Amino acid sequence: MVGLVKDGYKGDIYPVNPKADMILGVKAWPSVTAIPGNPQLALICTPAATVPALIAECGRRGIKGAVILASGFAEIGDEGAALEREMMARAEAHGVRIIGPNTSGVFNLHHRINLLALDNVKAGDVGIISQSGNMLLSLALEAQHNGQVGFSTYVGPGNQSDIGFNDYLRYLGEDENTRVAALYVEGFRDGSKFLQVARDVTAMKPVVVYKSGSTEQGQKAASSHTGALAGSYAMTVDLLRQAGVSVVQYSDEILPVAEGLGLLQKARGKRVAVISDGGGQATIASDRLAEAGLELAELSDTTRQRLRDILIPQASTVNPVDVAGSTDAHPSLLATCMEIVAEDDNVDSVFLVGMFGGYSIRFAESLLGDEMRGAEAWWIFPRPPPSRW
Repeated sequence: MVGLVKDGYKGDIYPVNPKADMILGVKAWPSVTAIPGNPQLALICTPAATVPALIAECGRRGIKGAVILASGFAEIGDEGAALEREMMARAEAHGVRIIGPNTSGVFNLHHRINLLALDNVKAGDVGIISQSGNMLLSLALEAQHNGQVGFSTYVGPGNQSDIGFNDYLRYLGEDENTRVAALYVEGFRDGSKFLQVARDVTAMKPVVVYKSGSTEQGQKAASSHTGALAGSYAMTVDLLRQAGVSVVQYSDEILPVAEGLGLLQKARGKRVAVISDGGGQATIASDRLAEAGLELAELSDTTRQRLRDILIPQASTVNPVDVAGSTDAHPSLLATCMEIVAEDDNVDSVFLVGMFGGYSIRFAESLLGDEMRGAEAWWIFPRPPPSRW
C-alpha cells in the first residue's frame, strides 16, 4: 500500500485486515466479501497455506487477478508443488489469473500502480521482467544514480504458475509506454512459446536478456529460487540470439545496454561504417561487428575523398576510418566525418568508437549540433572514465 499511496494512485484501494480499521489513512475491511465497489486486482500478502482459499474467495467476489507474494510453493519441493496445484485449481475454477506465486510484485509507473513500495523510481520507457526482486532493486538504484533511465512497467514472474514470461513479454511488446524490454531470466516454463513471442517483439522493439544459470551450481540455485527449469545455458543463449534478443553476459550490462538500444534508431541494414580515433579500437570494433553478424560497409570513392579533404594525411579513410588525431584540435570535424559517412548510400549505420580522453566532452558537444540531428544513421560511443562524471 505504501507505493500506491505515495505515488498517488487514482483508483480505489481496499485494505483487508480483520484487526485494523484504518491502514495508512485508508479504511480497512474485515474480509474480501465485505469490500464494496468493484475491485479488479488482489495483492495477497499472506502465508502460502492461506492462498488457495483466498483465491477462491476473490473469485467469488468477482476479482479477476491476483498478485501472490508468498513463497513456499513449487520452489521448495513436492509439498509446495501440491499447494501450487491446489491454488491453480481454485484459480481456474473461479476465473482468476495469477501473477506469481513467489513474486516480488509489479508496478506500472505511468498509471501510478506501485506494488513494491520502491521510492523515487523515475517513470520512463524501459520495461523490466525479473525473476529476482533484488535484481530489480539493483537496477532501480543504478537508474537513480545515473538519473537518466526511467521505467514503464515491472513484473516479477515468480514461479509462473499461470502467467509466464512469454505473456509478460508480449505485453511489453504491445505497450506504447515501453521502448525497450530488459529481462533477468533464471528459467522458462515454456521456452518455445517464449522464443516465438521474442521473435515477434524484437521485430518491434529491442529485448535485452541476462540469463543466469550458466553453470551447474547456478542452475541448482535457480531451481531452489523459483523452481525454474534452467536447461542448457549455451543452447538457450544461442536460441535467444536467433530470436533477435540481445543477450548480455554480466548483470551490470543490463541497464546500459537497454538504455543504449532504447536511444538508437533502427538501422536500415547490416552495413556499418566505423569511425575511430585509434587503430586498436577500430580493429576490436571490426571483430565485434563480425561476431554480431554485421559487416563493414565499403565507402564510396566520393566519401573517401571528402574525408581526405578534411583529415590529416596520416588518417585512414578506408573503413574502418581512423582519424589519427585529426579531430583533437577541431572537435567539430568528428561530427563532420560522421555526417559525410552517414550520407554514403553504402552505409546503413555508423559506429563511433574510441577513448577520447580530455576531449570527451568537447567531442560530445560537437555531436549535438544541428547538422547531426537529421542524420538517419545511428551511433554508439563510449562514456568517459567514471572520474570524469
